[in-house]
Amino acid sequence: MNKTISLTLATICLFFSTMSQATTLTVDFTLPEFDKQDYRKPYVAIWAETKDDTKNLLLWHLTKRDNDKWLVDIRRWWRKEGRYSNNKFDGMTGATKSAGQHQVQLDIADLTDFTLLIEVVRQKGGRSLVRQKINLNDNSPHYNIAPSDEIGDIKIKVNK
Repeated sequence: MNKTISLTLATICLFFSTMSQATTLTVDFTLPEFDKQDYRKPYVAIWAETKDDTKNLLLWHLTKRDNDKWLVDIRRWWRKEGRYSNNKFDGMTGATKSAGQHQVQLDIADLTDFTLLIEVVRQKGGRSLVRQKINLNDNSPHYNIAPSDEIGDIKIKVNK
């Protein structure tokens, strides 16, 4: 009887301890350097799309006053998420970043099956939109996305 109760309590504790751990994504990517005098740092948006909803995960843009008018240039993100958010992006926004290697941690605790989208747009430059289907039930801890015009290699790691 005591063994059964102990085993049941241990199972319940294990279940709740795994539920409380936040699932995150580590995204490593490169913003390429362009040899131009009028180089502008790119805007970067990362979000998740599910069958029914979208979730903002990261937004790097000019944070000076009156510069939010350029957010519409992140076209796919703007159509899916930006225009509905009333410019309330606290907790996931930051200033634009220079060319180089970047790593971000993204909270995906409430997601299991989604498409991760990364959109990079540069003034007087190009636009890149990349997608990666992620299903946390598949036990695929790593994903790689090939580079495109405005973004270099992307490595995604699921942290459970």
